[in-house]
Amino acid sequence: MSRRALAVVAALLGVAIVLYALLARKSDEELIRDQLDLLATTVRVSGPDENPIFRGKRMKDRFETLFTPNVRVDIAELTPIASGRAELVGVATRAGSVFRTADVEISADSVELIAGGTSAKVSGSATLVGDRGSGPERDERKVSFGLSKTQDGWRIDSVAVQPRPAD
Repeated sequence: MSRRALAVVAALLGVAIVLYALLARKSDEELIRDQLDLLATTVRVSGPDENPIFRGKRMKDRFETLFTPNVRVDIAELTPIASGRAELVGVATRAGSVFRTADVEISADSVELIAGGTSAKVSGSATLVGDRGSGPERDERKVSFGLSKTQDGWRIDSVAVQPRPAD
């Protein structure tokens, strides 16, 4: 192979690597949606036999990658809840004693990057399907999240869940 052909192959290979690196990287919106999916998976209650100590440890570990230390939470049923990740870990851990099973699905209807891409607002809905022992219950609410981009990735810094509508 001639030097010229070798140079062309090397240049094409270089361009292919750069394009792959640029196109294969997830967008901020995808990374934010991944965080919300991880949150839904994390707060899941798998069954009445789930050990509360292990659940608390799992919550603490995952919440460190999901929330800022001073996350603000506004959920009518949990008021007054002190803001902060540690308080939220306690609330989420206790959900295992309220529900025998519970699954949460978070649908992000809109993700808006703000402040030059260092913050984001997410609006959507959260659906809880849980069983307290008397059969499945379904609760769907409007929810909004605020997120901040840190050196470790996107972290949730605020959560607001709309109150249950009056029947």
